[in-house]
Amino acid sequence: MNQLLAELRRRNVFRVAAAYLVVGWLVMQVISVIADAAGLPDWADSLALILLLAGLPVALFIAWAFELTPEGMQKTDSVGSDATPTPMGGTDFALIGLMVLVLGMIGFQLMSRGKVPAEPVDIAETADVSTTPIADIETIEAPVIEASIAVLPFADFSPGGDQQYFSDGIAEELLNALAQFPELRVAARTSAFSFRGDDVDLRTVGEALGVAHVLEGSVRHANGRIRITVQLIRVSDGFHLWSQTYERTLDDVFAVQDETVTELTRVLQVRLGVGAAISRAGSSGVNPQAYEQYLRGLGLWGTREDDANRRNAFIAFNRATEYDPDFADAWAALAMSIVRSGPDDLPGISESDFATEGRRALESAQALAPDMPRLHAAFAAYYINVELDIEQAIFHARRAMEIAPNAAYANYALADVLASRGEVDELIRAVDRAISMDPLNPTVRRVGAELLAMYGFGESMLVGQENCVGWISVRACFQGQIWAAVHAGNRADVTMIFGAIDALESDSGQQAIVVPADFAGDAEFMGALAAFHLGERNELATRYEQFVVNSEEKTTLRVQVLARVGDIDQALDALFATYYELWDLNIAWHLTEGRFAFPDALRRHPRFHEFWALPRMAEFAAVRRANGHTAGLPLPIEPAQIEDGE
Repeated sequence: MNQLLAELRRRNVFRVAAAYLVVGWLVMQVISVIADAAGLPDWADSLALILLLAGLPVALFIAWAFELTPEGMQKTDSVGSDATPTPMGGTDFALIGLMVLVLGMIGFQLMSRGKVPAEPVDIAETADVSTTPIADIETIEAPVIEASIAVLPFADFSPGGDQQYFSDGIAEELLNALAQFPELRVAARTSAFSFRGDDVDLRTVGEALGVAHVLEGSVRHANGRIRITVQLIRVSDGFHLWSQTYERTLDDVFAVQDETVTELTRVLQVRLGVGAAISRAGSSGVNPQAYEQYLRGLGLWGTREDDANRRNAFIAFNRATEYDPDFADAWAALAMSIVRSGPDDLPGISESDFATEGRRALESAQALAPDMPRLHAAFAAYYINVELDIEQAIFHARRAMEIAPNAAYANYALADVLASRGEVDELIRAVDRAISMDPLNPTVRRVGAELLAMYGFGESMLVGQENCVGWISVRACFQGQIWAAVHAGNRADVTMIFGAIDALESDSGQQAIVVPADFAGDAEFMGALAAFHLGERNELATRYEQFVVNSEEKTTLRVQVLARVGDIDQALDALFATYYELWDLNIAWHLTEGRFAFPDALRRHPRFHEFWALPRMAEFAAVRRANGHTAGLPLPIEPAQIEDGE
């Protein structure tokens, strides 16, 4: 053995092996760094590794068979068997040092990939905020846990720089897949995508979204081909845990997503101990034009507080279904855009066709992919917003949560249903989960706060002017605040809010938003609403009463005012219209304790009892009573009181 080792040393085999290892490692590092800039295909690093491994035995054979002498390369045998090995010098020591350094780097990389947390975090426990029942909408900070991630908007490296919606769509699809990891907290799209640009500080992202990791990347889309680069980064120190580059045709975009999710599954299982996600292979073969419209719609829907974006998202989703009638995701997105809007919000849909179009989109998606979480969330919204079926609503909301428990939209859908059912404790937890997953989404914050305000937690909606001016829809923000303040009966809060409205209107040119032209009229309307329900019968209140009495709006708010001014018959006609013509979700506001509850004169009328005996209404009332809420529901009939108009 000693003789063999001496012979290997004499023939410089060890020196060649060490030099080859160092140079080969350096070559691999250079390739990984320049791959994107040089436009190398995603298999370039694999090919380089194969060639380097194949070249190692060749280099060792040459070192064994030949010797470099002053006379040139000669066969080793001709040098003489009694020759002694060359003494170790500076070159040898440098090679040994470099080899130790390379082996250390390789070992560190392997160990960092293999770390698994000793005690995986229970997301359900961290999300349970039952000990702090009132969610602070503006200051809520999600605890940073190891098993958490945000998918940042992918950079658009396309030649024309006009494919950002496509890059965002790729990131959105990966986000939706990750949301199906049961133990992984995933920041929602709207919040994560607010961090856009080259100068994003990952530590700031982690603190704002409560995540320990980010997934970022880039997309180059040109001439029917796509190149996608994805990187998983640890927020605390910026360490790259994993990266990969894919190059495919546009037709293979779903295959790329599947490959990415599969590889991420492996990495996250090893790194964080979380489970597997659902593959998206079933969406392969989608018409490229349909897919582009779908991605465009997703980007617009994320900013739907702007009415124009809401309409354009609906148009894009509708076009996607026209380009590819078998595209299930597009049908589900179209359904959501309908049932989360109203007939006045969307082009081409009349009031009479609204429910039919929403149902058609839902059933089309269901026939193609019956267990998509977004589809179940849309069904839950349909059975609350469009056609009341309280049991179907809770079934679909809980099913969406089972499939994608860490998707903000699933928690948002559940909160909406729980508010109508009167399940307040679970409602608070669902709202807090949705906000913690999507803390920068104005729609989630606004609606979540309004749902809490419905049950008397008005202070959660009083977020002040500075928090409204950053919203796309200042109208929605301030209107929600007014409703909450009136419900709480706090005149000081009402005065404070209208002071903020006045300041906003007078200084709108310096704000980051454009105040709608009709905002002054909206402010007057909200002021009348506040005055009326606070019992201040001034000119605004009178104007408000006349507006509602003379209008033909089929809303429970109109029912409320008609009943309070003593026109019980018209109030009941309007109430039945909300059932037969256009359902009004806001009926739940009139079934809670406080100023918005239906007045007793209405609740004791026989026709009011008939309304609550209609299909699905009896079940709705039973659920409310079972959860301890009887406000606004029928009272015993007392004819004498009806005759007196009380």
